[in-house]
Amino acid sequence: MPILVKREYKCSHCSATGPAFRCPCKNAFYCNRSCQLAGFSNHKPQCATLLAKKIKTKELCLGTSNHATIAEDSQKLALLYSEQGELGKAKGFMRKALCIMLGYGAWQEEVAKVRYELGILLREQGKLREALEEHNHALRIRCSLPSLDPHEVAESHIGVGNVFLTLQKPDETFAHFEEAYNMIPTDSPYSAKIRLCIVNAAQQLDTDNSLSLALCERVVGDFDRENGTLAVDGETRALAKLVLASIYIKRNVRFQDAGRMLDSGLQIVREIYPRRHAREGDFLACIGDLYFRQGKHGDALAAFRKAEKVFRQTIGVCASNTINAMFQAGRALLAQGKFSMAATKFEEAVAIRRGIVTDGGDAHATHLLGRDLFSLAVCRQEAGDLSGAVACLRECRGLSGIPERLSSECAEMLAELGVDR
Repeated sequence: MPILVKREYKCSHCSATGPAFRCPCKNAFYCNRSCQLAGFSNHKPQCATLLAKKIKTKELCLGTSNHATIAEDSQKLALLYSEQGELGKAKGFMRKALCIMLGYGAWQEEVAKVRYELGILLREQGKLREALEEHNHALRIRCSLPSLDPHEVAESHIGVGNVFLTLQKPDETFAHFEEAYNMIPTDSPYSAKIRLCIVNAAQQLDTDNSLSLALCERVVGDFDRENGTLAVDGETRALAKLVLASIYIKRNVRFQDAGRMLDSGLQIVREIYPRRHAREGDFLACIGDLYFRQGKHGDALAAFRKAEKVFRQTIGVCASNTINAMFQAGRALLAQGKFSMAATKFEEAVAIRRGIVTDGGDAHATHLLGRDLFSLAVCRQEAGDLSGAVACLRECRGLSGIPERLSSECAEMLAELGVDR
């Protein structure tokens, strides 16, 4: 059973580093046979290799064996493989469990659970149409059961909503999240999970969806009313405030409320993380955006500089948030007419983004590089450096896959400068 291990791990029994042997399931390690014998009883229920052998043995005597136990073991093995990141094997055994259950007429609650788990595996593999089909199956079954379990129905709504989130469909995403939120009492621990799903979706989709705004307002309101009574980590509360404030700022509404939420959320983050943390930078950058939209360019610049400093210290100079803070600082300087200082900031952002794109950055990185080059061109034009502006515009237009609107803006600016495109 043991296999020599070259990499350093910890013994699953005594926690010593550098164990010499590994279980074939690749999920347990031992110093020697003594540790293996002493610790294997704890590992045995989670050993995928043993469980697979157990299933094969039962299949050989299927006539006298219980189909239900094979389905149950297949489901357990699928979950073990999923935890180990072997999604292909996990999906295969979960489908096997489902086929066996459908064949012998298992309880519908059990079928719904397997379909739900299968939907999660399919989504993780990027097979979104199949994932949506399985989650919808599970949802229909759970809604039709005589003894409806609101937590299981809410779980299925979250499963469907997460598939739509991956498909970037905000209306469907938030409709299912709202259904889940409505089913669970606010004092339930599961309510906290649903809130986090709503907040993360609002942050990822970055949409003007009205239901997204209403749900985020409801989440923040519920957190404030509970005042810490629900067992939710403080960062989730802070993140909810950050996301809702960001929505207000983008819509140019309720700036006062946004400011209060950002101050409150920043205080929570600083209490959780006495040392610098990237989340502090997120709040400072959002505060800078609020000041900028209010026309307080000096205050905005100070906030963006603080955000950049935090990001540099926590996630590094090449991180997207750090470069965005540089860019926003450049915008604040440009708005104040400090063209030379603004150009320096934009040039720094452009240099880093250019390196990211050259090293194989995605379409979004290319878009951001184009945006930064255009802003640098505007800055150089204002400073009287026309040749520098033209060079930036031409580089921007030469980028592959930039949005048509940005390409048109570059062309118009080149025409204004009297340059042949």
